[in-house]
Amino acid sequence: MTDVLGAFLLGVLSAASLGLGVTTARIWKPTNFVLGLLTAFGAGALLSAVTIDIVAPSVEVGEFGWLAVGAVAGGLAFEGLNRTINARGGFLRKASTSITFLRDREQRRKREILDDLERIDVFEGLPDRELDAIADAFRTERLDAGETLYRFGDPCDHLNVLAEGEIALTTRDGVVQLHPHQAFGHLAFVTGTQHRSTAIAKAESEVLRLSHGRLRSILGGCPTFAERLRARTASDELLEYLRSNHSEIGEDEIERWRTTIQRYGIEQLPPLVEIAGTAAPERVVDRLADAGPFRGVSHDVLVEVAQVMFPEEHDPGYVFFRPGEVSDRIYVVSDGEISLVHAASELDATATLEAGDEFGSFSVLTGMHHTATAITHTETDVWVLRHADLAQLVDEQPELRDAIVDFVESPRVASYLRQEHGLDPDDVTAVRRRSVSALRRGSLCPVATMVTTGGAPIAIWLGLLLDAIPESLVIGATAGSIRVSFVVGIFLSNYPEALASSVGMREHGLVWRNIGWLWATVILITGLGAALGSVVFQKAPDELFAVVEGVAAGAMLTVITQTMMPEALDRSGGFVGLAALGGFLFTTLVGA
Repeated sequence: MTDVLGAFLLGVLSAASLGLGVTTARIWKPTNFVLGLLTAFGAGALLSAVTIDIVAPSVEVGEFGWLAVGAVAGGLAFEGLNRTINARGGFLRKASTSITFLRDREQRRKREILDDLERIDVFEGLPDRELDAIADAFRTERLDAGETLYRFGDPCDHLNVLAEGEIALTTRDGVVQLHPHQAFGHLAFVTGTQHRSTAIAKAESEVLRLSHGRLRSILGGCPTFAERLRARTASDELLEYLRSNHSEIGEDEIERWRTTIQRYGIEQLPPLVEIAGTAAPERVVDRLADAGPFRGVSHDVLVEVAQVMFPEEHDPGYVFFRPGEVSDRIYVVSDGEISLVHAASELDATATLEAGDEFGSFSVLTGMHHTATAITHTETDVWVLRHADLAQLVDEQPELRDAIVDFVESPRVASYLRQEHGLDPDDVTAVRRRSVSALRRGSLCPVATMVTTGGAPIAIWLGLLLDAIPESLVIGATAGSIRVSFVVGIFLSNYPEALASSVGMREHGLVWRNIGWLWATVILITGLGAALGSVVFQKAPDELFAVVEGVAAGAMLTVITQTMMPEALDRSGGFVGLAALGGFLFTTLVGA
């Protein structure tokens, strides 16, 4: 009983630095550089514990073969379980697992993109080198059922390919149902004209999107594809499209545009017409200056915001959005009247918006769904700022980013989240923190993103246990003769892991109370794992003991190389080698 209790206490002691890490994270958020050095130091300490306290003793007693068998099994088991847990949200537990998971997913996504492209005539038969470049240029966008990809009159700045789901294209002539592996919007994309349809997801869908900017960047290296696009500009199909959908464009304008492309090439994708025609008027800039998200922003930056906006004209009864729809644009009323009717449908829940008013910013900047219906009373003109265009400006303009951070942290946004979405204080804090975290990384909160990711907290917890269980079993199995350096190595490696993971989980919306409970259970289970190891393995045959140690060594070495060192290198660069060496030498010295 005493041995079991001792093993339990040793397990808890080795994991106690997890609690120290989460406590530190609440009062101090270290820079990436410092966190990377701490992670590298912990990796070096853990490497010392594995090599000197696990591998070396087994080799000395001639049990290397069984140790190797266990190590391979431990590495494979860790890899398999790690992938399973990560796929369910466990990758959020630390930056390194997020990086690895997203990189692997991107590689799989590229292979899927290539499969989709090869089924579409405009890409069929292209050289592999060009297909690879085009696939790299595409970006994936997921749509919920009912979500709008683009609307009639929007500038067409993407070539779209439906990868999964179902899209309905609504035109003046009716509705066309699109199914996977169909390209759409390509004629408006090539000509640079406005959309003459509205694209709405009829089910959860995934769309591959290629922007004008990304296409321009690769066309010089894709001569076959460039020639194919050039030929499309001279096709009867494109001419018929322009005559049917853009009667305002004269035949002479079309011919001059086609002649320019035939003479100089299509690499710069010259637009047939200028979408907006004129820049946003000064009154739009003035209204932006009065809007909450843009207060305090200099006039020059506001002009840049206005330059990416475009006008729309709508008849009475046009609906901009309804409750439950995702928010992907901010509007400024230029002329006319709009009613903003909240879901309560009461008279005092209706607001009238007039020239100069702005709407849609609360939803866009928090990633929440709309809670009201916006409908025109009269013929109305608005200027539109899309989520993607604002996100690019946020990345380029620190002044704009700081102003929006101040707005998101303001009481107005907290009140909006409480009153319009019924969120409790913890959820309000989580939504605002996630939005601010995205802004400080130079982006906007993703459209329609909710507070947490499904079962991610459970997956995160399982991921933390996956990292902790192998070492706890070894502590228990060797409790009677365990070296101090092994416990020290585990202790030192756990601290930066808990610090980094706690910061990451907080940024992904988990509240501190829940994070603390996650780590507390990991500490307790580490102790219980050590107690179990002392009962099951202390009197085991040498061969079985070597296998158990090998399983732990394989899993721990996989943790070091797959999660700890990549994270350290990503955060701190070339200094991590010296930090890891310091951790290795320090832990070795403790055990000497």
